[in-house]
Amino acid sequence: MTPATSPGSPRRIRLRLLVALLVLALILGSVAAALALASRSGGTAAPAVTSSAPAPTSSVDMAERVAGLEKRFAGGFPQHSIVLTGSSTIGRWTSSKEDLRPLETYNIGIGGTTVADHLAWLDRMITPFNPRAVIVYVGANDITGEADSRSGAQTADAVIEYLQRVEEVAPEAELYYVEIAETPARASVSAEVRAANSAISAYAETDDRVTFVPTAQVLLTPDGSIDPSLFLDDGLHFNDAGYARFSEAVRAVVLPALE
Repeated sequence: MTPATSPGSPRRIRLRLLVALLVLALILGSVAAALALASRSGGTAAPAVTSSAPAPTSSVDMAERVAGLEKRFAGGFPQHSIVLTGSSTIGRWTSSKEDLRPLETYNIGIGGTTVADHLAWLDRMITPFNPRAVIVYVGANDITGEADSRSGAQTADAVIEYLQRVEEVAPEAELYYVEIAETPARASVSAEVRAANSAISAYAETDDRVTFVPTAQVLLTPDGSIDPSLFLDDGLHFNDAGYARFSEAVRAVVLPALE
């Protein structure tokens, strides 16, 4: 979202054209890859993967985790609040309340979750807060490089569906989507992560309630490489230095808008 951009402005029209070109490029890239694979194997080209592919398998017991969330707020969910939701990058951000002051925020992140998990449990995770803002970090566990990994385009489609559903159940909320971080453990799928981020960022320019929060400028090295010093030994989760950079990027966008 760019606050000063009107729906019919030349910039908005150019952005919509860029979105269309991005989608076309992703489609053509998938088709070219499929044809190349078929040529090497001597068989018929396999169909390009589409966004309807099944979501990656989640090992998270969402029923148990959501029940724990409801127990945590047994006295009543804080209304018109600012909610942080997503996977382990949010769940492990234990200093989020202090980092985002003077805003009053509630962290309900759940490690290991996919976009599908958050879609399935949205009515019990987001709706009860009637939030004025939702800070979202989902999609990282959809692009894993494993057999059931989604592509960047598929992940972007799923994220956009989730954002639109949040808008439906939280009609007063502003949404802040935090860019998926590239990680050492999943360096092989960095291109897919970047594709997802680009598509979601382009979508945010068309939706006045969604703001894309970039983080690459503080997490990557000057030459655009992943900085392993910002991660734990698992190469997947941020260490304290990583969270210092991450929180800096989130604060830079969210605080001026919500204070």
